[in-house]
Amino acid sequence: MREPNQQTLITTVFEAARRATESITHLVPDLDGDRTEYAVASVLLEEAWVSSR
Repeated sequence: MREPNQQTLITTVFEAARRATESITHLVPDLDGDRTEYAVASVLLEEAWVSSR
């Protein structure tokens, strides 16, 4: 399996984070959407980095 380039990975992660944030902010409307998206993206990027090692 070919590893995605860094830009593709980042784009994919932020798209997934945006979708997750939209879902969770419907349940918890008081969440800051931008901060939540960034937090989710950070975790996903760290997991991608750890799994690629």
